[in-house]
Amino acid sequence: MNSDYKLVTSPRSKKQAWKYWGSVVAVNLGAAVVAALCFGVWQRFHLPQATASVPGKGGAFYELADDVGYIPRANARMTRAAVEERRTNDDVVYTTGADHFRVVPGTAEEADACVLLFGDSFTFGVGVNDEETFAAQIVKESGRRVAAQNFAVSGWGPHQFLAGLQSGRFQRAVRCRPTDAVFLMIPSLIWRASGVTNAWDTTGPRYRLGVAGRPVRDGTFGDPDPYNWRRWIGLDPVSKSEASSLAAAVVVEAMSELKRLYPGIRTHFISYRVGPWSDSNFSAEELAAFEYNLGQKGITALPLEAIIPRYRFAQLDYVLDPTDLHPNARAHHLIAEFFLREIKPDQQETKGHSK
Repeated sequence: MNSDYKLVTSPRSKKQAWKYWGSVVAVNLGAAVVAALCFGVWQRFHLPQATASVPGKGGAFYELADDVGYIPRANARMTRAAVEERRTNDDVVYTTGADHFRVVPGTAEEADACVLLFGDSFTFGVGVNDEETFAAQIVKESGRRVAAQNFAVSGWGPHQFLAGLQSGRFQRAVRCRPTDAVFLMIPSLIWRASGVTNAWDTTGPRYRLGVAGRPVRDGTFGDPDPYNWRRWIGLDPVSKSEASSLAAAVVVEAMSELKRLYPGIRTHFISYRVGPWSDSNFSAEELAAFEYNLGQKGITALPLEAIIPRYRFAQLDYVLDPTDLHPNARAHHLIAEFFLREIKPDQQETKGHSK
């Protein structure tokens, strides 16, 4: 046999080979796409879907609201066990006023300062009695010279913070001249602003990033979202970076709205991110980047360690129990003391003046 012999392939054979391998690639790629779509469809229709519009089974405690999705009923009084329809280790009572928000003690007619508190269950005070929330303790520890209003609701996120301001709900409930406002944020709220982890919040306000990165109201989380391709292949409806950008924009917009409504108000942002936040899936580096983004827009994130220095090393001293990381009455007391040090009436030249 001639050692110089080489297999010669005709142009037609080469063309057929390319067509063959092209078909193989196309078939496999198509199969992968179909499999992903089938998984997405299965996930949407065969896994339990969110039908509730309030946290847990609290239909007797909450009612629906067009602006913020849901809110506690006015003048309600229920135990935690009744609200959540389950047994709790130490049952406590939640009481709301005519404005739908959790009650706090009254103050002197002319308070030296007025603090508006926004957030979720950590600020609302899940697991502690009415008089043990840090809103109530701010009033009591100040000798009723500092007024506080607790505008936090369990399960809420930054989107309700902004929506309530835009609708005027919070302003209508304000009973004092605001000098300070506090928003306490746990890592999960980054996802909640996009409706990812809050399955109970189907009537909650949905926002999109609009012109210049500002959030624009776009219906509710329960509205159809047919063009979101991520859902159809089983992914979260938004990526981490998208969720982080939207949450930051919503917080910035809400803080800006507060300053527009109440010129001179001092705003405080608490980053309550120490702990095993298994439901957030954000690393410490990603959370630091989120806080840096806020800082670039003029909002300084106050770390929890500035309020409770020992929290990192003795967490169980400040939570309800090892399975429930809501702050206990001791933690609420320390948060109240911190803000009373921050909000010193004698530092104000006039009420409402920003230092």
